[in-house]
Amino acid sequence: MGNFAIIVGKKEAEKVRVMLIENKLLDESRKIKRYDDWVEFPVKKKIKGYKLIEQKEILYRNIFPPFEEIKRRLKGRISKKDFEKLPKKWEKFGNVLVLKMEGIEEKEKIAKVYADVLKCKSVLEDVEGIRGMERKPIFKFIIGNDGETIHVENRIKYKFDVSKIMFSSGNIDERIRMSKIANEKDIFVDMFAGIGYFTLPVAVYGKAKVYAIEINPIAYSYLKENIKLNKVEDRVKPILGDCRKMVPNRIANHVIMGYLNSLPFLPYALKSINKEGIIHLHQKCKEKEFPYILFNEAKKIINGQGYEAEMIFYKKIKSYAPHIMHGVIDIKVKNDNKI
Repeated sequence: MGNFAIIVGKKEAEKVRVMLIENKLLDESRKIKRYDDWVEFPVKKKIKGYKLIEQKEILYRNIFPPFEEIKRRLKGRISKKDFEKLPKKWEKFGNVLVLKMEGIEEKEKIAKVYADVLKCKSVLEDVEGIRGMERKPIFKFIIGNDGETIHVENRIKYKFDVSKIMFSSGNIDERIRMSKIANEKDIFVDMFAGIGYFTLPVAVYGKAKVYAIEINPIAYSYLKENIKLNKVEDRVKPILGDCRKMVPNRIANHVIMGYLNSLPFLPYALKSINKEGIIHLHQKCKEKEFPYILFNEAKKIINGQGYEAEMIFYKKIKSYAPHIMHGVIDIKVKNDNKI
């Protein structure tokens, strides 16, 4: 087979890159070539609809694992102190990179190497993590000034600005689980929808109806874009506002509470339940409190609203801090007297 590549204009390059990755057509053994007004993508086979060439000069990618290649390029170019603090982990969303660089002095020089090795247009430093109910990231640009990207996970497209919107890659297993729980007969309320983290898997794979509520106007704007990108306009209704005021009444059999402090919002989740259903409660708590102490706290609130409560599933999602974790419990709730 020939070493084929397609040539596209710079403006459409990002869209094409996502398409190639999503369909496993990008030949990652060869480098992407970037010129002034166009981009040359190496592909595994001929693709119709694009200008196709057979590469004469082939630039193969380095076979080193990314971090080993980063170290190889930086060795002797930065101080020993900075070299020892090089981030071994990172978050890559589409073609935007997030690094923790505490105590590092030559940040820009280091970020440029990470960007080159990991094929990213911008690098952000994670300064203070995520803040508040609107879940705003406290990041700052080290190189580049464009944080907007399309991140593909489980064949779902998430468009967002990494500098303004959070995305928790550690929740991928839970997003996949929710997509398998849902079916076309279900009605979900996603109380903290963000850009569609749980809404999209539920709608795309589960074919369920989703009322997606988001308080952050920027995240809400991307939520609407992502609904269109993933072609689920007929199944998802986006709602802008505070979920405590905007939850639809007595309509759902599933409520997703994907916020790290969901307990205070339980009474509002119950307003959405149509007599009985399942609440998927996320909460940050002490490891020793999960799941039984956490469930008992939730049960008191639920019983106080006149509902029965039964824990039917629990799972640790990830560690948050020493002895602190993020977990999810599925609580079946029921009240035959509710109308």
